[in-house]
Amino acid sequence: MSIDAKSTYYDTGGIETIAIIKAKLTDEQFRGFCLGNAIKYLCRYNSKHNFEKDKTRDAEKAVVYLSELAELNKEENKT
Repeated sequence: MSIDAKSTYYDTGGIETIAIIKAKLTDEQFRGFCLGNAIKYLCRYNSKHNFEKDKTRDAEKAVVYLSELAELNKEENKT
């Protein structure tokens, strides 16, 4: 899942950075990574004041990491 469909720096070399991180971490570690990033972006959201574009980006990024967590939970519940 892409963090920013408009940016190419997340997939330089043909693979998205989040895919590399997911491959290198255990499921538990990746859950922590995703949860931590979601919290980071949600906390930053409140500090953006009147910058609606920035607030929107932080909300979108939080959703990306929460979606990754949801996917892990779905995969775990299949077994």
